[in-house]
Amino acid sequence: MRKSLRRNEGTKVLVVAPHPDDESIGCGGTLCLHARRGDRIAVVYLTSGELGLKHLPRDQAWRTREREANKAAQVLGITRRFYLRLPDWFVGDHAALASKKLGPLLRRLSPDLIYLPHTAEWHPDHQAAWPIVRAALRAARIVGPALRAYEVWTPLREFDQVEDISSVMARKLRALRAHRSQLKEFDYVRAVTGLNQFRGELAARCRYAEVFQSIDLESERL
Repeated sequence: MRKSLRRNEGTKVLVVAPHPDDESIGCGGTLCLHARRGDRIAVVYLTSGELGLKHLPRDQAWRTREREANKAAQVLGITRRFYLRLPDWFVGDHAALASKKLGPLLRRLSPDLIYLPHTAEWHPDHQAAWPIVRAALRAARIVGPALRAYEVWTPLREFDQVEDISSVMARKLRALRAHRSQLKEFDYVRAVTGLNQFRGELAARCRYAEVFQSIDLESERL
């Protein structure tokens, strides 16, 4: 099991996030490490998470969550952000459209490394992410980027990548706190701190860690 970023991996990094805040929860610490190395980081948000603010009109919810995502991205070192604005909770119903939108971005960004949610996540938008990315990669005839699955709502049962994020944990939590509207419903800071502490102690023998599962595009297995 590898426990640190390779020097020659991830010069151009892409995060596929079903909603604003998934990038911070699932791989925020690792993104900080990429940024520290000088890697170029972009994120594609499949939805703008409007159902996370049900009391607001849809366009206002979009603006609020995208504004928060922009602030979090600055903390994490993400320099390019793209919002597909697919319907929250119903990404799977629009998978073909999502892949069509994502394909040109993949060609444009030409990432060396892609982070995305693992397929066993309980949230349907997270489950839809991998089929969308796979279809977009194939349609764009892109081969070569390393693929890493991260955990948000459902912890990974198996993983083969561990990153010690102890040195950037405070920065990760600062990015997470930028998603202020979402912290009113769930104590994500407490949950994420606990998960990363658990991973650090048992998977990396450090204070805090994030874990990932490599994805094999050819075998289509996580």
